[in-house]
Amino acid sequence: MKATHFGDGKPAAVVFDLDGTLADSAPDIHHSLNSVLNQHGLNSIELSSVTLMIGGGPELLVRRALDELGTAADAGEIAALTADFENAYLEHGNALTKLFPGAIECIARLEGHGIPIGLCSNKPEHICDRLLADLDIRKFFVAIQGSGTGLPKKPHPDPLLAILDRLGAKPAQSLYVGDSSTDVETARAGDVPVALVKHGYTSEPAATLGSDWVVESLADIPSIWQ
Repeated sequence: MKATHFGDGKPAAVVFDLDGTLADSAPDIHHSLNSVLNQHGLNSIELSSVTLMIGGGPELLVRRALDELGTAADAGEIAALTADFENAYLEHGNALTKLFPGAIECIARLEGHGIPIGLCSNKPEHICDRLLADLDIRKFFVAIQGSGTGLPKKPHPDPLLAILDRLGAKPAQSLYVGDSSTDVETARAGDVPVALVKHGYTSEPAATLGSDWVVESLADIPSIWQ
């Protein structure tokens, strides 16, 4: 891989997506979602299906789950289910969530090279903060940007551009790391170079999604410019 976007140097900042990129959070999301669906008299959904529903935030997750079950719901019912899911997710916690292989190595190398690290996710910001804390990596993130802060969700570029502004980094000189087509669309809309990991929450191979780089492991991220 050649770091054509950074010349002979390093990125001004690296921003990560969360679910499917840094953290394998699908098992906890699956548990909490099914708990709420069952409470509302609905059937459970398999983990493999829930995994592919993750990435658009809680409300979209609920909408996708209802579509999977063939269940109609009005806006009020969707809002209630979404609120119940968020509460269940917070109550259940992150006991089943793990960092993907190479995450700690990657973060340590970025910190060692003085590259500021940020997070940009469609997950509610307070839940992002707790998840990073539970995984014992919150201290490495200079800033995080989740949903519920007044900005539109990805693939709109504003959340990514906002976090880069807080990191003091120019978009074209930074790197966004994600796992899905949404992440590529977000980065392209903001003129930010983007790398995808192969282990993401998508049915489409990462190599087909149009990113600048695809890596086998998060540990390979620094090799983009070294």
